[in-house]
Amino acid sequence: MKYSRAQTKNWSATSPGDESCSRCGKCLTKMQFVLLSVLFCSSLTTGATLEILRLDVPNIVDPRWEKVSLKCEYDLGGKELYSVMWSKDGQEIFRYQPTAPMPKRVQNITDLRVDLSRSDSKQVTLLGPYTRKGEIDLTGSYGCEVSSEGPNFQTDYREANMSVAIPPKSPPVLDGMRASYKIGEILQAECTSGLSYPPAVLTFILNDKEVNSALTKDLRASNIDGSVVSTTRLGLTLRLEQRHFIGDSLKVICQATLPGVPNSLTSQTMEIVTLTASNQRLAQDPPKSGVSRSNIGMFHTVLLCWIVAAIHIIRCDGLRSLRVL
Repeated sequence: MKYSRAQTKNWSATSPGDESCSRCGKCLTKMQFVLLSVLFCSSLTTGATLEILRLDVPNIVDPRWEKVSLKCEYDLGGKELYSVMWSKDGQEIFRYQPTAPMPKRVQNITDLRVDLSRSDSKQVTLLGPYTRKGEIDLTGSYGCEVSSEGPNFQTDYREANMSVAIPPKSPPVLDGMRASYKIGEILQAECTSGLSYPPAVLTFILNDKEVNSALTKDLRASNIDGSVVSTTRLGLTLRLEQRHFIGDSLKVICQATLPGVPNSLTSQTMEIVTLTASNQRLAQDPPKSGVSRSNIGMFHTVLLCWIVAAIHIIRCDGLRSLRVL
């Protein structure tokens, strides 16, 4: 009994301490779990990065358009937006800052106009060249910069090029050439581009080699009244030599490109002219020996004369001998 009392007393003396320690351990475990959860969620939130998903800038815009909208789609990664800034050729043109007294702000640029009513956190809208007085140049490199609020102020930036042009709907037209020529004859050709903006630059190419500009001449271009598109004409005058032909043919190409338009499509028109039959025979069948055909004919004539003279001499000698007898 004493032993059991002592054991009971001992147990009752130590059980409050053990129980409190156990409860404290449970509390610490719960607090650690909550703390770890908060830290984990915080790490997930701070780990997400701001990213521009898509920058929509047209490669080529028509100068007859009244407005051009450039769009910038982005993911803030759970953060608050600080600002969206648009630039052209490195110079700021528009800024959207939601916390500013005036969220939309336009920078003064002499050759560009921004439609403020159609510009916001996702896009900037530019006026076309013919909507207002004064020259407007839309060609350039456009950039979108997106920034998040502090304390991190994460930033992402993308840019793309835009040109102003109207590509021709058809390839250039070649006129004035015949199907075949003789060596020494004059080849005259004229190339006319399709309607385009800016006016196309024309180039003649013979057998894959560009023709010297001294052999070409710019002809008067034509345009449609009241329209920005126009055509270009270029003439070629060339005295043909044997070196111009590969075998019995000459490949003539007229090429049209749009100036100031990076990666613009190049259009071409090709025609092939040939040597006439007589020239072709003379060019392809040279004499096998070193004696020309004219020399061979002269040799035959001299030989015939010599034979006739020899026969005449022999005949005369025979008549003389008969008279003597």
